[in-house]
Amino acid sequence: MRHRSNEKVVYLRPKKKSSKLPILIIALSLIAIIAFSFYRVLFFNVYVVTNGEISESFATEGVIIKNEVPVLSPANGKLQLLVKSGERVRVGTPLFIVTTDEKQKEHVQREINEIEEKIRTLEDSADSSSLSLSLVNKSIESTTQKLKEATESGEFDKIKLLQDELSRLTQEKQKLLESNETNINLLKGQLNEIKEELSKIDIVVYAPEAGIVSLNIDGLEELLVPDRAKEITHAQLSAAVDGIGKIGVPKEVTMNQPVLKIIDNFSWYVAFKPEKDLKEGRDYYIKIGNDDKIKARLDSINKDGIGFFSIKKDLDSLLDSRKIDIEVLMTTRSGCMIPKDALFYNDGQKGVYVLERGGKSFKPVEMVFEDEDIIIVNGLKQGDKILLNKRGFHELFKAKYTTGNKQN
Repeated sequence: MRHRSNEKVVYLRPKKKSSKLPILIIALSLIAIIAFSFYRVLFFNVYVVTNGEISESFATEGVIIKNEVPVLSPANGKLQLLVKSGERVRVGTPLFIVTTDEKQKEHVQREINEIEEKIRTLEDSADSSSLSLSLVNKSIESTTQKLKEATESGEFDKIKLLQDELSRLTQEKQKLLESNETNINLLKGQLNEIKEELSKIDIVVYAPEAGIVSLNIDGLEELLVPDRAKEITHAQLSAAVDGIGKIGVPKEVTMNQPVLKIIDNFSWYVAFKPEKDLKEGRDYYIKIGNDDKIKARLDSINKDGIGFFSIKKDLDSLLDSRKIDIEVLMTTRSGCMIPKDALFYNDGQKGVYVLERGGKSFKPVEMVFEDEDIIIVNGLKQGDKILLNKRGFHELFKAKYTTGNKQN
């Protein structure tokens, strides 16, 4: 028999899951995002201090003035160059030939070839006749010995005969020697006369000065001479340069036409209009185009305000240049360089935030020199890591730094 219990039956409800876990995950995600964002800002906004230099400068146009000697054609005729542009030559180096009469040149050249061929033939025949000369010499030696023996033995009847034979052999030898030599000398004399005639048809022009050959004739060689150019006005210089024209190498030339020029490019000048105050007699550095900077002395500034830099350097790249772009470096400062966006202001002081030993600290700096983007400062050293003042980063870092101070 079953007995019923008075105990109550309690039905347990399932426990509700905690809602704290998603909140924790969201919070950790936000922290990670903030940490990553701060790390990214910090990582991509760090600059390593380097040593360098900044130059105060101005850009302007310049005109190259060189010691250059135009070489003119001595006559009308066909031109044949013997040198190339950029080639260094000594005094007396053949530069070019001007042929005044092509047909006459061909006729004279044929005569020269014929005479030269005759001379070669005679010189070759002299080699073949050397056998006869050798036999004559041997006969002379043999007769001389026989004459000596006959004299010693007292054979007086042979002595007279041997003396006559020796005289005949000597005369024969002399004839052999004189025959070819006379003919060759006569032909060589004729050859020299004809070559002299050819030199008046084929005129060779030689270098009057040592230097470098330039085939670029621009018509300013007589105007832009160093001694005279220093008195030129700005208007004259501009007009001359604006009218620059390059003349190519012609096939035919006329008398007194410039064919090429010899340049002394170890010593040259740059005429320019100074944009700022410069001191005569002082050395400056200038940059021409994209080339490295070179030292130039400000030789003078004329009454019209045209300055003249004197340069003592070989610049083959400017051999055919006349009008150029230059940058004049007035002052150069060197030291620790930082970008302008690394500069912060703290309590009215200019400085930077330096990262060191896992922390960051504000460090005042003294500004020495600046240009559009870069500042040279005192108070830092090469290799220091500093923060850059990017958009929004200053406020972020300042708030964090200020909060840290308040906590202290």
